Amino acid sequence: MARRQMRRLWFLTTIISALLPALGAWAARFDGKLTIEVADELTGVPIPVRMELLNSRGRPVHIRPEGAISRDGYIVFDGQVTLELKKGAYRFLIEAGPEYRTRSGHFTIERHAEDVSEITLRRHVDMKEKGWWAGDLDVRQRLEDLPLLMRAAGIDFAPVLVRENVQGKCLQAQKSPTQDLHPISLLDYRRGGGLLICEVEGNRLSEIEICQSKAEESSIPMLEAAYEAGADIVALSPFGWDLPIWIAADKLTAIQIIHRQSQVNGPIASEGWGRPRDKRLFPSKLGNGRYSETIYHHLLNSGQRIPPAAGSGSGANTNPLGASRVYVECGDEYSAEDWVAGFRAGRVVVTNGPLLTTSVEGQSPGYVFHLDRGQSREFQIALSLSFYEKAPVEYLEIVKNGRVEYEVRLDELAKKKGQLPPLRFDDSGWFLVRAMTNNSQNYQFASTGPYYVEANYGRRISRASVEYFLTWLDQAAVEFSENEAILSDIETAKPFWNDLLDQANAD
Repeated sequence: MARRQMRRLWFLTTIISALLPALGAWAARFDGKLTIEVADELTGVPIPVRMELLNSRGRPVHIRPEGAISRDGYIVFDGQVTLELKKGAYRFLIEAGPEYRTRSGHFTIERHAEDVSEITLRRHVDMKEKGWWAGDLDVRQRLEDLPLLMRAAGIDFAPVLVRENVQGKCLQAQKSPTQDLHPISLLDYRRGGGLLICEVEGNRLSEIEICQSKAEESSIPMLEAAYEAGADIVALSPFGWDLPIWIAADKLTAIQIIHRQSQVNGPIASEGWGRPRDKRLFPSKLGNGRYSETIYHHLLNSGQRIPPAAGSGSGANTNPLGASRVYVECGDEYSAEDWVAGFRAGRVVVTNGPLLTTSVEGQSPGYVFHLDRGQSREFQIALSLSFYEKAPVEYLEIVKNGRVEYEVRLDELAKKKGQLPPLRFDDSGWFLVRAMTNNSQNYQFASTGPYYVEANYGRRISRASVEYFLTWLDQAAVEFSENEAILSDIETAKPFWNDLLDQANAD
């Protein structure tokens, strides 16, 4: 009997000894609590925010507070969150998108602490009051998380990605939303580049069999199917090999010039599956961003009128939602239909940092000004500029026909009471305004969509820019020399570009 009791005692002792480390870890998983409450400084109303939290070593703290959404090194919560943390010193950054000032600070957790910290954020610009509403076109977040993520970033339009074809492999991201109408999107991302296919109501996209296409097959059937379904089709980036083929097909709605490669923690400095840049012309970490914008400007110089767009790739990378965004002017009241209409019309500003809007003779970007034969005209650009702490603006540029016509430093702008120099046109062309930051780690900027000028109802077509895309097609023919379907697409596209070359009226 005694021997049996000894065995039981030994068994219990062994079990307890094994459990003690786990029990100790459970009991000591946090030392104190801090409740953070965030409100708008002017109204006192609680607001949803995104918070980055770092420990004393400067490393992200990974926690999952109740009621919050936890992501890569940050949390998103609606006005209030309780943090359960180990003893130590912490630093934080709290933001509610670029329209609010960012708040940073620090605190210390002591053992058994239970404190409350009230933080206010000051709004420095309200884009909605100006009639501009923000969108992020490339989002891979869960439908149930999207409402809070969008409100915390100040995003109004973000399609739900439901299916994607990545190099012939089908990924079912989530089911199509059934409650409330919500824009949805598909992504066809194969060897020719990426196509974001978006639709406000979403019911027509169910007809598109995006996952049936193999990696090496032509992208044109998918492009045509999406177009026939009435969807908006956005190039995921400008450097997809099929870009000049898509342009020749005349079915793209827009092109993302700020895209997944632009990441807040450091850009992806390669073009992935796309046409690689010449690193002698576009060196360093800024090269991919400058290359993307240059391609877009070549399109404008070729006589194309297609709006720029932006998307963060949030959920497919570490970017928070809205890190790259496109603002669309669509009036005092928002609706997804009005947003898309303004987007198609080119009334846009794209940014991964500063906030910028312009008006020229009362008109927004996308507008076409007409000149009579022999007429000259000067345009005065009215500017509204704002930026937040992560994106200090260094200077402004007025870009005319792909070249910087004026560079204006902020101190010079202040001396002239915010007035930009007039821009003269004697012939057809286009222009836009760009705000540049001093970020040396990422190509961080804001750009209006282009304004267009037509002399005698004719577009400016640059011979050099058209030849740029003809050379591109020749390079694609070498790249895919064993793919008959792609070679056929290339041959189909060439007459479009050769006709433009015949129409060229500028160098």
